[in-house]
Amino acid sequence: MRLHQRSADLTKRNQFQTETLPEIQLTLPYSKKRFGVPQNLHVIGTMNTADRSIALLDTALRRRFTFKELMPNPAVLSPNVGGINLQKLLTTINDRIEYLFDREHQIGHAYFTGCTSAEAVEDVMRHKVIPLLSEYFYEDWSKVAVVLGDGPQGPSRFLEARRLTAPPGIAADDFSGERLRWRVKDQFDFSEFAP
Repeated sequence: MRLHQRSADLTKRNQFQTETLPEIQLTLPYSKKRFGVPQNLHVIGTMNTADRSIALLDTALRRRFTFKELMPNPAVLSPNVGGINLQKLLTTINDRIEYLFDREHQIGHAYFTGCTSAEAVEDVMRHKVIPLLSEYFYEDWSKVAVVLGDGPQGPSRFLEARRLTAPPGIAADDFSGERLRWRVKDQFDFSEFAP
């Protein structure tokens, strides 16, 4: 009984609030009922500009709505999570992505906001960031390695490269350039990003 009465009180209060607020009203075309939206209702949507499959929708929305760009903000991240400076990590990765690809494909700070330990950062890198980079660069692991600061001759922080030799029946000259097999390391080295 009390729950029903409380629900009725809330309904009355909501009706009163809706009725007292100025609203935009129109008549629905099929039911002919009046429909109103309060003036203080704001619709907020998000869009990832890196997703080019929605380019036509993007153009249509840009003509009708106000857009506010929200780029990655490393300053909201901790400078020391388990001995890793997340601000430096994100800035370094994004600078490299922008140089190799474009600014629209930078990694957002939200990937790291929930990280409270080195293990959590490693998990984000292994299961979110590295697969995303692989997708961005169409499985070109040499570019993924550059973004991560790894290389076949340089340090190996996140990825390992192994030189492949030509199998029997294939001459080494048949394919130009060095052939490498990349793999994600079992243990990551975050020493470049120490606080």
